[in-house]
Amino acid sequence: MKTKYKILALTFFILAILLRVMLCHLNPPSNAFDNHFEPISLIMWFGKIPDKFDCWECVQPPVFYVISAKISNLALHMGVDDANIRKLIQYTCCFYGILTLVIIYLILSKFGLSDFSKVWTFGLICFLPRHIYMSAMLSNDTLSYLLVAICIYLLIIAIEQEFSIRSLIMLSLFTTISIFTKYNSLVVIPLVVTVFMLALRQLSAVDRKKKAIFFCLTLLVPLAILGSYMAGNVKNYGSVFPGNYEVFSYVTDKQPRDPGGISFFTFKPWQSLETPILAPGKLNSFWTLIHNGMWFDTEPKFLYFINPDKTWWDSYYGWLKGDNNYPKINHSMSKLTALVGSSLIMLGIFPLFIFTFGIYYYYSRLFIKVGEIDWKEKTKMLIFPLLIICNTVGIIAITLRLPVFSTVKASYFLISMPAFAIFHGQGLMAGEKQHLLKRAIIIIYGILFALGFLHIVHICSFLYRIS
Repeated sequence: MKTKYKILALTFFILAILLRVMLCHLNPPSNAFDNHFEPISLIMWFGKIPDKFDCWECVQPPVFYVISAKISNLALHMGVDDANIRKLIQYTCCFYGILTLVIIYLILSKFGLSDFSKVWTFGLICFLPRHIYMSAMLSNDTLSYLLVAICIYLLIIAIEQEFSIRSLIMLSLFTTISIFTKYNSLVVIPLVVTVFMLALRQLSAVDRKKKAIFFCLTLLVPLAILGSYMAGNVKNYGSVFPGNYEVFSYVTDKQPRDPGGISFFTFKPWQSLETPILAPGKLNSFWTLIHNGMWFDTEPKFLYFINPDKTWWDSYYGWLKGDNNYPKINHSMSKLTALVGSSLIMLGIFPLFIFTFGIYYYYSRLFIKVGEIDWKEKTKMLIFPLLIICNTVGIIAITLRLPVFSTVKASYFLISMPAFAIFHGQGLMAGEKQHLLKRAIIIIYGILFALGFLHIVHICSFLYRIS
């Protein structure tokens, strides 16, 4: 890699760390979508994993909570007081987010992308507002992103090493840990199974029998534990994966909904040009909610701190919970903040287009050069469309089961960051061949990164004043 691109990548990474640590440091531990510290504290107090319905988040797989409880107990023994334990766990979530960036860069480095496409794609992930938000919150999300990315990286390594025993042991270990972090992380199972099945077709008859045994052993541990976990859930709770809304349905039943329900066939980001947050009439387009939430704090968790009209926000959050009507006079944010939000959302369409074009660009070349591309490369690339498909199907399934805005979260799609990065890099690599387009990419992405940076700094400046 040329020196200028090394410096640029390092600059993006340093700024990414700065933004995440700064927002995490100033963000109160209680400011998150759900109270993920409650199951941690129950494990700390009672020394065991709580019942699924002991609390709202107790239904989640236990890995994040067990690890966090261990860290918390160790910190208590080292003299950290109770008041700072939550903050400590919040910092570990930030660390998971930063480490995810490293893994994604390593994945990008595995696919022969040009320096330009790799570095600017990495920059896009570094400045992605939703990942910055999530890295500043106490939740199991950032660990799930990290573990899925690690599993994908290990799967790539396993393919390159022709499934050596060491690579398969590591893959089995991290697959097991990953699927018990968050239900979205179950996507790694179909990825591993599909890759194994395709690999077997490429091997000789002798190697096929030997590798088939290794593949079965690799999957034995995660599938055996998962099967036992699912059987226990059915026995104790009557469901393979019990949901908190099944018991605490009063929380979601009241949430506001638009007439006609959720639509999966519309994309209307321009609706957010005036007010880029959730509002009546902006709750029914699945892809719009996902896209907008990726680029701005549309289900506000941070905008609250930069607006002095707390009465309006209290009324707004009451509307989100279904306790009152939407506040008529909009005092949610300044015109400047609204402009930044709508600009991020609209400019975010450009990387989306590059990503979509990258899918077309790669597979059109694959079709032309079908006999020239090594089976290892084709198998590695198959991981990414599968990741996107499985992730999307899972989120749509949840939304169909519970069609409210709180199940249509951009944060759920961050599991697919490695796939987005790879196909986006493919799209950039095709576009950089045109001088004018390359210059346009640099300008647009420079503006996008600058807006994202200033947006987070703006939030932090108000958090600092009240801290």
